[in-house]
Amino acid sequence: VPVFIGIGIAATINMGLAAFGGSLIAGMIPPDAALLFLTLGFGFAAIGAFIPFSDPDAESIWGIGAITTSAIGFLLVEIGDKTQFITAGFGAVSSNWMLTAFGATLGVMLGCAPAIILGQALRERVPLILIRRSVGILFALVSSILAINAFSLI
Repeated sequence: VPVFIGIGIAATINMGLAAFGGSLIAGMIPPDAALLFLTLGFGFAAIGAFIPFSDPDAESIWGIGAITTSAIGFLLVEIGDKTQFITAGFGAVSSNWMLTAFGATLGVMLGCAPAIILGQALRERVPLILIRRSVGILFALVSSILAINAFSLI
């Protein structure tokens, strides 16, 4: 539970900043450009899914408690990550950045829940590379559809 709380705190901060930043950009660019910004977020996510994943060092403990360690660690890892770009993109195309931030935070929390609850047992049973590649293909498809829509090609 403490790790879940820490990640929730970090996700709330990170997604809130991203959605707010996206809403600021929305006022400076036309709607098609905002859609292209979202397209880039999904494109970065697709590319990132095919980059090999390295395990964090589980032995390094900061000695500041599970909630604080989880919050700081997750916040540092997620700054500039694909989730933040996608959230900023949704913030740019959405009329309510706070709702975007809430939805993104909820998505991050639901996405992290199985790993937090099941831990290493999940990694030993589920082929991570297959999941990452499948998600990468899905993100590439979403990015392609958004690009076609943004450029009004169909």
